[in-house]
Amino acid sequence: MKNKLDCIMCIDDDEATNFFNATIIKAMDIVHHPVFCEDAEEALEYLSKPLSTIHIPNLIFLDLNMPRINGWEFLDKYLLNDFDEKFKDTKIVVLTTSVNPLDKMKADSYRCVTELINKTLDKTKIKTVLATHYGFRFDA
Repeated sequence: MKNKLDCIMCIDDDEATNFFNATIIKAMDIVHHPVFCEDAEEALEYLSKPLSTIHIPNLIFLDLNMPRINGWEFLDKYLLNDFDEKFKDTKIVVLTTSVNPLDKMKADSYRCVTELINKTLDKTKIKTVLATHYGFRFDA
């Protein structure tokens, strides 16, 4: 597989989860510039920088349950700051442990969210996201 995204951003407050996600993403060799943020504030700060100084995320994996600013609040601020316009080609995949169907409905109400999937990320889920949204093909 030769397909690679330029930048994948993972936003999760759990250090172990970030380590796990980093290990999988790097092992899959699917991105040139992975960015891992330990909270939504750090991610918003990164996205607020001039475009010429950052790697623009093609894909953001966003955890919902975080302290201070949760995933929903991140999405509200993302839209409020017109990041959906600034990053028109960025896809946001919301990650949750919740099985509440209202979360799926709420995620669908954000125009910047492409889907909601259950944590924890694994190779199969990542491959599905990349195939669905970027047309990546993986050898069996």
